[in-house]
Amino acid sequence: MPKTEQTQPPRTYSELKTWIQEHYDSLPKRLQSVAAFALDNPDVVALKTIAIISEQAEVTDSTLVRFAKSIGYDGFTDMQSVFQESMRYIPQPYAQRLNRLETDSQSEQSALHKFSQAASNSIHKLEQQIDEKDILKASELLSKARTIYIAGAGRAFPVTTYLHYNFLKMGIQAVIIDGISDTMTEKAKLIRKDEALIAITFSPYSAHTKELVDTCLVNEVPVVAITDSTLSPISRSDDLHLEVVEEEVSGIRGLSATMCLALCLAVETGKLTSKLTPKT
Repeated sequence: MPKTEQTQPPRTYSELKTWIQEHYDSLPKRLQSVAAFALDNPDVVALKTIAIISEQAEVTDSTLVRFAKSIGYDGFTDMQSVFQESMRYIPQPYAQRLNRLETDSQSEQSALHKFSQAASNSIHKLEQQIDEKDILKASELLSKARTIYIAGAGRAFPVTTYLHYNFLKMGIQAVIIDGISDTMTEKAKLIRKDEALIAITFSPYSAHTKELVDTCLVNEVPVVAITDSTLSPISRSDDLHLEVVEEEVSGIRGLSATMCLALCLAVETGKLTSKLTPKT
């Protein structure tokens, strides 16, 4: 069982989330299920009793205590206080986020400075955390596809249109999958093994995008997933996933690092595709 290398366990939700993501693979399977439930349901862990949480997570009370102590907390209540802080990170209406931004604007820093700094930090972390070999592996997979399908909803949608634009400019056949849930799933069933899907989703994750990935993997269609966590529902052992995390400003996340990753993926795919295309 992993032991935290810190003298103190994480005292903020962001630190706790990072710890869980870094240690998830080395946790016993029972504690992995607690970890996944906790990150998917921070409000439940923050506000409910240990009896209700254990019932919803389908584990015993003692398993929750064991999970907390594996991180370094004195017990479950100690860990729960950190999850109570996580309530700040549950997506809020943009009116509330703007109010938070106004409240946080007591310093002399402008919105331009804050978002520019967040973008810079996000791109710096991307360069440190992502393995370039994974980008090349994903690009090789995509370069062999007859058609590349791209899917992403909400905040991920601008990334799909950016990838689509770049692929078309490079002469690569690409199609955006959109529409209502039922039609998207039906479209996914038509994707063939010699094609590929790029699926993009970030917390809170899109159930529709997960369904597309599930359908494609069942049909043995290659999938490249772009997401923000190893615990994302599209970070699967049977797909190739690239993780990118954007720094927040008062609950508002940009797409700077994600667009950088998308551009790298498109360019590397374009380079490989040009080598595979017969010269005329």
